Amino acid sequence: MTRLETQQGLEHNDHEPCSVWGNLAGDLAAGTISAILISPAITILDRAVVERTTTGRPLIRGLHAQLRSAIRRPRGFFFARPLGIVWTLYAATYVTANAATTVAERFDGAAAAASTATFASTFLVNVPLGVWKDLRFAEIFGSSSGAASEVGKAVVAAAPRKLPRAATATFLVRDAVTIFGSFTLPNWISAAIPDSVTSSPHAKATITQLTVPVLSQVVASPIHLIALDYYERQSRLPFSNRVARTREHMPSTIVMRCVRIIPAFGIGCLANLELRSFFQQWFSAYT
Repeated sequence: MTRLETQQGLEHNDHEPCSVWGNLAGDLAAGTISAILISPAITILDRAVVERTTTGRPLIRGLHAQLRSAIRRPRGFFFARPLGIVWTLYAATYVTANAATTVAERFDGAAAAASTATFASTFLVNVPLGVWKDLRFAEIFGSSSGAASEVGKAVVAAAPRKLPRAATATFLVRDAVTIFGSFTLPNWISAAIPDSVTSSPHAKATITQLTVPVLSQVVASPIHLIALDYYERQSRLPFSNRVARTREHMPSTIVMRCVRIIPAFGIGCLANLELRSFFQQWFSAYT
């Protein structure tokens, strides 16, 4: 090895760790900012769905009241517990996905390894946090919580109830469907889009990221309603009774969760990817 090659190798080893730390800093910044962008909309939508299921409050009326209250009392809305819960869920999800991709690319470099690491780590983080978020929303906004009627008002929640195993299992199935339809299936389907539609791989990925997660909610939404019913009505009831109760809320909930998934795993994921690229370059330049 020549002296020049040795010097270049030493310089590469000196700068590579800095580049990795810069990438991880970019991952953190992109994930947290992306979660800030989408959390307000998701908080309002999720509260409306929970109240519609547990208290029978009309969906449109709930959305209108919450949006109006959020505009009139922005401080109470943005610093309230529900929005913080939603932000925690999606910030952790995005940051974990970003960091897993960075680490996998750093130590392996193969696209398959990065994809597997991203899905596995995101699933392990998002699923328990998603269940935690839904339980907190059920406690705060459910029929037994005495929730306030407007966003930002003080909420005196009832003591947390024991979570039935059936509710836990149903929430897990719902989140598995959502994660699979948001992080894995879009990548598989994007390659199937014909070039006659678009020949750009970036455009194909954008199309599938904005559509496939939405369509996955046609399957996930009924499971979501059953899980909420298991939590709200913890007595032994025939499964057919639970299905019958949730059936009347099914169309509006499917529409609402399809709308909800657009910011969560459509726009949110796209914003996260773009911000990740920007911040990784920016932080790497200063590390």
